[in-house]
Amino acid sequence: MPEQNGFSELARLMHQHPDQKHALRSTLAEKYPQETLIDSLENQKPLTCRAAAYALGEIANKDAIPSLVTALTHEDPGTRANAEQALWSIWFRSDDESIDAMMKKGVDHIKTQRYDEAVQVFSEVIRIAANYAEGYNQRAIAYFMSDEMSKSVEDCKRTLELNPFHFGALAGMGQCYLKLGDLAAALDAFQRALEINPNLYAIERIVLEIQSMLQQHFEEN
Repeated sequence: MPEQNGFSELARLMHQHPDQKHALRSTLAEKYPQETLIDSLENQKPLTCRAAAYALGEIANKDAIPSLVTALTHEDPGTRANAEQALWSIWFRSDDESIDAMMKKGVDHIKTQRYDEAVQVFSEVIRIAANYAEGYNQRAIAYFMSDEMSKSVEDCKRTLELNPFHFGALAGMGQCYLKLGDLAAALDAFQRALEINPNLYAIERIVLEIQSMLQQHFEEN
């Protein structure tokens, strides 16, 4: 990758187009093949790694997921953060504009606490695209917010069948098991989420709390 004055061309590009998504994506697609961006995740300059992770979130397909998962353990915090966001961006892309529009509508329903309507939208997404993992994950969130924990767990499991790297589904499943009072299952789900993405610091704290509760229960019995 071309470099000048210690900064990669890619890193400079990200600073030139921070709020111009269409222009940025067009330039990235033209100048930086996905394979080049993946290789750049291993660059020794943190700024280049961060830019590559960000760029992959803009244009990459599912083939970039394993490399971005690896980047979740990168020594540079900015690279880890951008890799996490890139994974979410890729997971949300269905490559179908109508489904993407439905997903946005469903997410908006969740934000406005219209959970039943969100479930209906995501159920339609699943009917149309049965192998689209994020449809199940978002419906799991809607079920969770509706206090339907068992249904949420089943959707989390289906998400993971389709996308084993989905740390969000694992974290969500852990939250469901907590609500159901199954501390052992919650601990297992949370620990699996952290194995994929060790940057889930809130989940890390919950794991410590569960371990303390289980230890106390063991000592009392």
